[in-house]
Amino acid sequence: MSESTPLIYKDDYEEFSLSKRAKIILSTAGVIVAAATLWLLCVFLPGKFIPEAVPLEAISKVSELGVRLEPLTRTRVEELGLGDWSGVAGAIDQDESEDSEDDDNYAEQLTSRPSKEVPGVERLIMIGDIHGHYSEFMKLLKKLHYNPSKDHVLVLGDFITKGPDSKKVLDFLIENDIDCIMGNHELYVLRYYAQYHSLRAPFFHDNETGTFTSMAMSNSGFNDDPEFLLAKRLVPDQVKYINKCSIIKTLGKVPLHKTKNEGGPRSTEGVAVHAGLRWDLELNDQDPIENLEMRSYIGPFYNKTTDDPFEDNAVSWSKIFNMKQKEKESEDTLAVYYGHDARRSLSLKKFTKGIDTGCDKGEYLTAMVLWNEIGENKKGKKRVLYKEQSVQIKC
Repeated sequence: MSESTPLIYKDDYEEFSLSKRAKIILSTAGVIVAAATLWLLCVFLPGKFIPEAVPLEAISKVSELGVRLEPLTRTRVEELGLGDWSGVAGAIDQDESEDSEDDDNYAEQLTSRPSKEVPGVERLIMIGDIHGHYSEFMKLLKKLHYNPSKDHVLVLGDFITKGPDSKKVLDFLIENDIDCIMGNHELYVLRYYAQYHSLRAPFFHDNETGTFTSMAMSNSGFNDDPEFLLAKRLVPDQVKYINKCSIIKTLGKVPLHKTKNEGGPRSTEGVAVHAGLRWDLELNDQDPIENLEMRSYIGPFYNKTTDDPFEDNAVSWSKIFNMKQKEKESEDTLAVYYGHDARRSLSLKKFTKGIDTGCDKGEYLTAMVLWNEIGENKKGKKRVLYKEQSVQIKC
């Protein structure tokens, strides 16, 4: 060993050690840091990026509109820019013999309304498939001069998915308390939402029998599905709004008229649904999945449905439905307002009104506006006229 290198013995330096108090402080700090890290990873970050989950409630199969249309004076109709007056007199004269009794029942028509608890509105505005196109939705409402205090808006399903602004559409619908029925894409999103949060699958409530029907989950992969990605981002208020949309909405009396005019003194009961109805079933007996997805009936008996219009023996459901309604001798007819079928675009028949006009494909976004007028026949007798008009904007 070199003489210049000194020997170091154990006794030549002090042994380093922490005091008991220092050890307690460091241990406590370690526990705090670990707890904070755990909270950050398990609570804060998931809460920031994964919205809180809310359990799904039963989806109602049939619900009521909850408002009534107030009969408008001609002056008010003109102020709102509604209708084409050139067709009114012809519509009244055409139905004179069938509805002459109504002339003496005008006062009864105006007074036999629902309870005052049911609010009156000037217009019912039903809008076809918006599909997340917020800007176009706003343009249509602007064209309609939408007044939240005097109009009741009902969106006919598929108001989200596909387009760029589903969450903005949802927030607007929620903030303005806009009415809705469910579309197939809303149901798909709820299904993915339930899967993602390990909740019970969407299920339906039959208002008449009080029974519940669950919907089977899909086992297919969905991590890249846009509807799954949207479902992951939904916050509780948005989920609750979608969940409250019923499958079918009863509308009360709606216009019953030929396509050459916008209405007259005749009316029938109306309903709104996303895709369609079975002609052979009562409303509470309908299959919700069929109501959300059908495009055609399958012949020869037309008591089965398909979403594929090119399937063997498939015939447009609206064609058969109209035929079956016209065959009825009673007044128990039904007019259906629906969306879903952009391939057929605007399809206005006597008993079916299809208003999905392909906004997501760059075509049109359509609203059907309903209102009641105080009119007169050629003898000067007053009666209620049931009117409607379609309004579009280019997408």
